[in-house]
Amino acid sequence: MRLALEGVREPVLSSGGPLPGGDPPPGGDGHSGRRASYRVGEAARLAGVSAASVRTWEREGLVGTTRSASGYRQFSEDDLVRMRRIAYLRRVEKLNLAGIRRVLAAEGHTVQRRPARREIALGPRLRRLRRDRGLTLERAAAATGLSPSFLSEVERDQSGASMATLHRLLAHYGTTFAVLLQGQGGRVASLKRAGRGRAVRNHGVLVEHLADGSARMEPQLFTVEPGAGSEGSYAHEGEEFMYVLEGVFEVVLNEHERYVLGVGDSLYYPSSVAHSWRNPGREATRLIWVNTPPTF
Repeated sequence: MRLALEGVREPVLSSGGPLPGGDPPPGGDGHSGRRASYRVGEAARLAGVSAASVRTWEREGLVGTTRSASGYRQFSEDDLVRMRRIAYLRRVEKLNLAGIRRVLAAEGHTVQRRPARREIALGPRLRRLRRDRGLTLERAAAATGLSPSFLSEVERDQSGASMATLHRLLAHYGTTFAVLLQGQGGRVASLKRAGRGRAVRNHGVLVEHLADGSARMEPQLFTVEPGAGSEGSYAHEGEEFMYVLEGVFEVVLNEHERYVLGVGDSLYYPSSVAHSWRNPGREATRLIWVNTPPTF
């Protein structure tokens, strides 16, 4: 069922020209044929969204961008039209990023997301863990409450798994997320340059590992898209600490103790209590998450 709001008009993607409404776009005269270009902040303001949303859409391949000679992102008038279309699909149609991508693809305007170099394929690593332990698909699936066909799809990266499901798998294999992501290194200290941490993406959640090697803490940077979350509760030994950098984050302990965190808020709790989490907001949430000992 389509949702209609008074005063909200559905934007339609066009191949160029003035923005909906008939006026020439700011930064262009509408007659000379010169194409206007906008930086992230200006493009976000004109599209009626946040700069964080534009960066998320760019990262997910929903909008394209070019770079100026000095390295700044530049967006065109067509990009503004696309941003307004995406904003409409998010706010009015209540679609998640996957749904928006399908709509844009159906309209012939899809842009493939280019995985960051630091992102790794999770499926082959899970398959190697299972085989190293001498487990068949059937045995591993039965032990973790999954179907063999679904586990096979996860291992072939043809289907994503929720964070709760990943935790069950890794716990059954006797390992942690940190081990799954860590690289090689033999130095005393573990240094991660900005944007260089190994990461995996699943069901709208990007997890970047922030330290390699044998450690008593498991620091990670989570980016959680709107509506994404653990998709279930889980518990394990240890303690957890989180600090919200951007957006809003909800944590539920023991099915009833609910915490909603904003920017600058932190939360510390024992991992042994059942916990679930999600991003209830409209923008992507980024937070530092530390487990000790490394059990996830």
